Amino acid sequence: MNTAVAQSRPGGASSPTMGLVLIAAAIGLVVAGGWVLSQLMTVGHAAYNGDSRGIFWGLPIVTYDFFLLSSTGLAMLASTWTVFGLKAFEPIARRATWLAVAALVGGVAALFLELGYPLRAMLLIPFGFQAKAPLFWKVWGVIFYTLALAWLVLRWLASGPGSAPPKAAAVVALLAAAYITFVAGGVYGWMAMRPFWFGGEISLAFIVEALLGAVTLVIIFTHLAHGFDSGRFDERTRALFAGPLGALFAVLMVAHAFFVVSRLVAGLWSNADGMQVWQHLWSRPAFQAELWLGIGVPLVITVLPGLRKSLGMQLVAAVIAVVALFAARYHFVVGGQLVALFKGSWAHGLLSYSPSLTEWAVLATAVFLANVVNAAGEKFLGLGDRRA
Repeated sequence: MNTAVAQSRPGGASSPTMGLVLIAAAIGLVVAGGWVLSQLMTVGHAAYNGDSRGIFWGLPIVTYDFFLLSSTGLAMLASTWTVFGLKAFEPIARRATWLAVAALVGGVAALFLELGYPLRAMLLIPFGFQAKAPLFWKVWGVIFYTLALAWLVLRWLASGPGSAPPKAAAVVALLAAAYITFVAGGVYGWMAMRPFWFGGEISLAFIVEALLGAVTLVIIFTHLAHGFDSGRFDERTRALFAGPLGALFAVLMVAHAFFVVSRLVAGLWSNADGMQVWQHLWSRPAFQAELWLGIGVPLVITVLPGLRKSLGMQLVAAVIAVVALFAARYHFVVGGQLVALFKGSWAHGLLSYSPSLTEWAVLATAVFLANVVNAAGEKFLGLGDRRA
């Protein structure tokens, strides 16, 4: 009887479960966010362990990049139904769209906490018309993307599970999401002075990683919305997870593994200045764990049909993969800065960096804020499947 009642609600979500998540995330947000704000008001930007010799982008920028690309990936994943009309993906479209909003809010919060003058940056970057700077074009993409998501929320999600998405807003969100992801890759891949980052394939790799992050987050938060009881999934959601979504997960894992391994092999083989970072990373236990556990385990689970169709094993793969994706983004962003651009007597060998407690609190703030937004949507917007 209880299961039948739960499944009759939109998405079969458990209100008590999401209520607890909302409360826990709100408390975590107050604690973590309060700590960050207190440090920034008393210590200032010195609370971050950046390095004036070359480590300018630390954990807060990694957090921002990860959340922003997760958001664009979720918008692209939702477009399978909202734009392309693939009926099989309809059960996750509403949840993926709202998760895109939650991830965007968390990522922008992390960026604002990293910037010294966020309000000034909001005005100067888009209206400074520095057209040769990739960040100028990226910010304008984010502006259109935010407006499209707001349109989808107001005209679709807020109207209830039975409503249809506005096609124009869905198309703009898809185009803006793909554009942002491409330019975000270009911010790194077009920097010839940073050999670790430089490469035309980076934008494509970012698109793969954005979609992979989206799939993992949809899997994780769909399970969370159902109290981690896959038996409460409706039949359409179960068929999607065991079928097309699981297969997409496998394809993206293979593509991600290919990008990481191919860049690793090229980096270890090369003797160009700047590529010695790969030797450094290869010697680090955390990087080895990212390779063999973070990529290897989800890869095995997803490519073997028998394991992939098990929703429990699929959830395990998703949790491991999303943590590994964040670690990969950290190694990528920080690794590209370990070789000082202008080496002298003040910069022998590689630079070093480890996040401060405040920087970890920025990550926690983004995570808690995104979960507050998502949990509120789960409780009040009816994000699950609409029975046909």
